[in-house]
Amino acid sequence: LRVPSIVFAINKLDALDDPGAGFEKVKTALDKFAAAAGLNVAATVPVSALRGDNVTQPLDAPWWNGESLLQVLERLPTLSERAVAPLSLPVQYVQKNGHQSEGTGFQPRVLWGRIAHGAVKTGDTIEVLPSKQTAVVAEVRLAGETVASAEAGGSAGLVLDRQLDVSRGDWIVTPGSAAQTKTFPATLAWLDTEAAKPGRKYWVRHGNRWVQARISTIDSVLDINTLTPQDAHELPVNTIGRVQMEVQHELPVEPFADNRVGGALIVVDPASHRTSGALLVDVQAAPV
Repeated sequence: LRVPSIVFAINKLDALDDPGAGFEKVKTALDKFAAAAGLNVAATVPVSALRGDNVTQPLDAPWWNGESLLQVLERLPTLSERAVAPLSLPVQYVQKNGHQSEGTGFQPRVLWGRIAHGAVKTGDTIEVLPSKQTAVVAEVRLAGETVASAEAGGSAGLVLDRQLDVSRGDWIVTPGSAAQTKTFPATLAWLDTEAAKPGRKYWVRHGNRWVQARISTIDSVLDINTLTPQDAHELPVNTIGRVQMEVQHELPVEPFADNRVGGALIVVDPASHRTSGALLVDVQAAPV
């Protein structure tokens, strides 16, 4: 899930006669699990919610000389998306009543969205997907004001130098940087009480676009006790598996490890409208 920092807070130590020994025993088990799961643990701290021990102030105990939970959290790095990367912006809203842009010769539309990664500035050439049409950025807007540029993590509005057919759900990218595909492998976390099965149709949302999709195959399910993949023909509720997906229309998916927006999709049951699962794309789409 690209959580940048993981902290284990071991609670209920007030219930033990020897909290130091209890803490070390649990910490050893957690360290073993984290190593097997490939988790990079930022810290493991003891706490007691009953008295607030080691929550905001360091614990005064002979067996602990580390930081409090709050001190640990305050020193952790904040998550930021990549600004030095090709532009990737899913269009969320098309504003059709923008003011006249100087030199364009038409009443422009403003294409709004939150930049997934990369940056954009006036004069950049962009490509709109899925149409693959290109244009030049005439203006960049931020909160109603014209600015020189915008980068990942912030929302921006783009005015193009010519009129293109752009709607909610399209993507604005650096030309040639994104491949579109109808099939891709993914990790699927299944949340629905009705098991996921190959061949059944679902709705998936990628960025701001909805398309029909189906699970073509289920390759494996993760045994959370041993962290090993097991053969499976379906995914019951609260399981994680590796699947092959097929969507009705080409999408510019990217590996989730590189792009948390372009690499993530939600799965919705078309009959019940329940959010059935979350998809994390595993590999880069092949050019088509």
